[in-house]
Amino acid sequence: MIINNVNSSSKYYSNSVTATRYANTTAGVRGVQRNDAFTPSQAAQNFSEMLNKLKNTSEVREDRVNELQQRIASGQYFVPSSDIATSLLTNRF
Repeated sequence: MIINNVNSSSKYYSNSVTATRYANTTAGVRGVQRNDAFTPSQAAQNFSEMLNKLKNTSEVREDRVNELQQRIASGQYFVPSSDIATSLLTNRF
């Protein structure tokens, strides 16, 4: 592919009338002052509060863990074999 007259297209970009026209339109746009504002909905605020509460809570329920440890240590913790089988089959398939 041969490209001739590469410099001939430069006249379109150096036209001072065109450059002035675009400069004036952008100057008008830049002169406009707007204050952007964002107001979240009540649902978004509720969700944000709930998310913050969840982030601040522990993943481990210490009271439940302590109770189960005591029941296991005392021999009072019993899981029916049918529950174990159901759990194994559910997790397997």
